Amino acid sequence: LTPYVIRHLSRKVDKSKEKMRNDKLSWEEFQKLLNFFSLDKQMQAYLMLSVESLGRPQEILYTKIKDYEFHDNFAKVWISEHGKEGTGMLQCIDSYPYIIEWYRMHSLKDNPNAFFFINQGKRKHYQQLKNKNINMRLKYAMKMLKIDKQVTCYSLKRNGVTFRRRRGDSDLQIQHAARWTSTKQL
Repeated sequence: LTPYVIRHLSRKVDKSKEKMRNDKLSWEEFQKLLNFFSLDKQMQAYLMLSVESLGRPQEILYTKIKDYEFHDNFAKVWISEHGKEGTGMLQCIDSYPYIIEWYRMHSLKDNPNAFFFINQGKRKHYQQLKNKNINMRLKYAMKMLKIDKQVTCYSLKRNGVTFRRRRGDSDLQIQHAARWTSTKQL
């Protein structure tokens, strides 16, 4: 039931005000972006994990050290809080070298309750890394690389889906990796 006071508002989005997203990356552009952050291992780990696991930014950024289970050539990343679909696991195979390298450099790796992705600036040292910080870094990188696209944390997930489709993954494989309840969005 719609309350009387807002019944006059329409639920439909005006199609004439929609804009086409300009955030689709080719695999080569993504590689350039990844190489741009060659000195920032944390950023490389975030980029690879978000594209491979198809995790939502808030799910990835709320992970803590204790949520990472490392094995010989893969890792299990448990979403223990802030998961849109509840708790679950993110796949980490191709991104494993980046994740393990960042983990080895992590200042707080002995603290299991510390966030895995942290700010390393002077004023907000060791606090949780936020979408805003990553988006600013991505915007700067795209400008320096002269790639005219508005890439954000969430567009990395969409690009990951596109990369998987081009690779030949089935709809069910993508649904399982992204932890979706259906394949409707595909």
